[in-house]
Amino acid sequence: MRDTNLLQLALGLNPPWTVTRADFDPEAHRLDIEVDFAPGSRFACPTCGAADCPAYDTERKTWRHLNFFQHQAYLNARVPRVRCDGCGVKTVSVPWARPDSGFTLLFEALLMSMISAMPVKAVARMVGEHDTRLWRVVHHYVAQGRARIDASDVTQIAIDETAARRGHDYITLFVDIDQARVLFAAEGRDANTIAAFADDLAAHGGDPDAIDDVCCQRRLNIPQKWRLEIPHFVALGVRV
Repeated sequence: MRDTNLLQLALGLNPPWTVTRADFDPEAHRLDIEVDFAPGSRFACPTCGAADCPAYDTERKTWRHLNFFQHQAYLNARVPRVRCDGCGVKTVSVPWARPDSGFTLLFEALLMSMISAMPVKAVARMVGEHDTRLWRVVHHYVAQGRARIDASDVTQIAIDETAARRGHDYITLFVDIDQARVLFAAEGRDANTIAAFADDLAAHGGDPDAIDDVCCQRRLNIPQKWRLEIPHFVALGVRV
């Protein structure tokens, strides 16, 4: 089996996409896999889904992929823009990466798995990438996950805080007790943080007035001004 055929199978690529070449640089510890499409190939419009759109032009792009043994691997491809009768000229979506990402989906999955267990900066050092690129991946999937949150049945919450760094910079977490999931996290620990959570809860289908119980550890040393600003607690159904 030729190396291109092996890589084609390993990447799970289907027509019109095909692996045309693979270049390995042992000194740079880098494998470059060239992916292309056959002349005359037709694509679906990424906006309306119309089939059989012809390629208008192409743009060369590169994506970081899972390592090839201990070597970094990259996919390189000409990504076509297609001419759609209804939508105009649009860039097609490739099956191995999401739009506007410099990483493949499999590499992003690896990153998110690692980031769930260690700091982003540590993961960046391990994979040889700048941490700002990894934060873009984190923000994308966190936003995607939060968009799917349904808080309509939230009636019990737990509030906890932790120091973000040395000093008095705090992060407050709001947890759905029934489903053991984090609903909201924000900087600070004052009444404005509580109000921000109430707004976010309502934005995800929840009702602050429906919350019956709030659990908050005594050791958190809630500031006295929290207790003085009763309306914020009343809005959340907290009995003080």
